[in-house]
Amino acid sequence: MSFKDLLVLGGAGTEPARTYGKWLSGVTGACLTGAIPVVGSSLPYGIQAELPDDIVARIRDDAEASATKAIQDFMNTMHESGAKAETIRFDAAAGDIGYPFSRVARCFDLSILSQPDPSGLDTTPIIEAALFGSGRPLVIVPYIRTRQEIKTVLVAWDGGVQAARAASDALPLLMLARHVQVVTIGGEENRPHHSVRDLARHLARHGVEVEVRLLCGGGIDVANVLLSHAADSGADLIVMGGYGHSRLRELVLGGTTREILRSMTVPVFMSH
Repeated sequence: MSFKDLLVLGGAGTEPARTYGKWLSGVTGACLTGAIPVVGSSLPYGIQAELPDDIVARIRDDAEASATKAIQDFMNTMHESGAKAETIRFDAAAGDIGYPFSRVARCFDLSILSQPDPSGLDTTPIIEAALFGSGRPLVIVPYIRTRQEIKTVLVAWDGGVQAARAASDALPLLMLARHVQVVTIGGEENRPHHSVRDLARHLARHGVEVEVRLLCGGGIDVANVLLSHAADSGADLIVMGGYGHSRLRELVLGGTTREILRSMTVPVFMSH
């Protein structure tokens, strides 16, 4: 069991994800595909409809040229490292890359995206769309430089559906790790009782021996307890379920998931 088909968002502001994807491709032997958006005009549709045809064509040509340059840059970087790589273009409206990216991601093993950068690209809408709309797991990579290793992995466990899916989806990476901790957070009153032992047994059947740790929150929110423990244990990767709540008819990131994305310093593997 291994990942063979990785997807990473290409274009401006995506370097952390592309760098990590290139490394992960080398570790797993997978092909890395760069998804390059062809971004349309940001003008309202009503205004676009009134534009002369030659102006509309020029806007489209500029978008295609920008995508072509991004493809060339991506492939040059990959070829220099010897990584197996290819590219795919997809059409996207300005400010709405997330949904079309999630449709592309449905036919890949794993998507790789960069953490939202306060001084750069806000990838939050893209992460939301990929997490809740692709049906596939994703890895979010910190915008700060991070070590590229999978030696120590933390699996966050609350006994829920999303956590179970994340642990299962991450098996190819867990099997590469030297040390795996299954971490539950809370006191005796909300301990995930026997299910954490069941998860340890299940992972052992796949050759993944785990250490089970119960962390007490002590009044600190779950996200910061987990991130603090990741730092203390020298974790290279956190595996967790990605949670959301409904905003009218769409899912958006829940509080714990959003805080993890805001404060993370190591890559985070998420499934929903």
